[in-house]
Amino acid sequence: MTDVRGARDEEAHGAGRPEHEGAGHGHEKEVTIFVNARPQMVTSRELTFDQVVALAFPSGSAGPNTAYTVRWQRGPNDKPSGTLVEGQSVKVKEGMRFDVTATDKS
Repeated sequence: MTDVRGARDEEAHGAGRPEHEGAGHGHEKEVTIFVNARPQMVTSRELTFDQVVALAFPSGSAGPNTAYTVRWQRGPNDKPSGTLVEGQSVKVKEGMRFDVTATDKS
């Protein structure tokens, strides 16, 4: 599983970036997605429900009664929009937008 938070932290510090296209993991293209209107850099071609929630709520301070809804827009041509549920993943593309809401189930 790709740690998207780790990829973001490395990007902020300039670490983990190959000096030229063919070096290291040059096949991992960085794309900018938007999670709750905040830009996020990711290198993974696919994100899981849990990864998107972690990008939306990095503090992870959810309680046992918290449920998340993840919706996306501007996705790949074969599935430009939809809803992601726990256990699912979605292919990402440049400019894709995710809206993540937390709800108390009580």
